[in-house]
Amino acid sequence: MTWEILTGLMTLCGSLIAIFKIVAKLNRTIVSLEDAVHNLNESVHAQSEKNRVFYEKIGDHETRLSLLEIDSGRKEA
Repeated sequence: MTWEILTGLMTLCGSLIAIFKIVAKLNRTIVSLEDAVHNLNESVHAQSEKNRVFYEKIGDHETRLSLLEIDSGRKEA
């Protein structure tokens, strides 16, 4: 084995190690981002459920106000 072949193999191994290191960091980042998106999705879903409850209460109050306005209009007439 000559020095040129040994140098080429060492360069090739060094390049592969550098590439695998970058891929490992990228993979770790992607997994972290997937977890963050999953948590955000759960938070949005929980918030939409809370909003639905509030919208139902607001809609109920609007109905009550409308009935009270109609009832007070009848009493004044």
